[in-house]
Amino acid sequence: MLTRDYAADVRLLRQQSNEAIAARDADRVVSFMDASIEVAVAGGPALRGIPANRDAFAQQMAEPGFGGYVRTPEQVTVHESPLRADERGMWVGRWRVQGRVHEQRGAYSAEWRVTPAGWRIVREVYRELPD
Repeated sequence: MLTRDYAADVRLLRQQSNEAIAARDADRVVSFMDASIEVAVAGGPALRGIPANRDAFAQQMAEPGFGGYVRTPEQVTVHESPLRADERGMWVGRWRVQGRVHEQRGAYSAEWRVTPAGWRIVREVYRELPD
């Protein structure tokens, strides 16, 4: 039986990850990821490993119109043996293009695992939803 509120831990880490994106801190963003991270980007490439994810975030964050991403968990399910968590929710990304705000949004899922360094994301999948 789980004795801690691991789901709350995952939600807090997601909030901190969102804050790192808002601060345009690519190093902090990838600090929540496991070395084996795999990210399926909505409409984009599959990113494997921390360096690829860091580079992708740094490139976007360098764009003047980048407004960030916010991921909002709707469900966090914790499993034992091995201890892991599945997170599902909605995401929105914003950019300013020619003076207008452009939004892309959709659903996401993430898998978290406990490592010696704490909870880390091992997999994320982002899907874009039609307008």
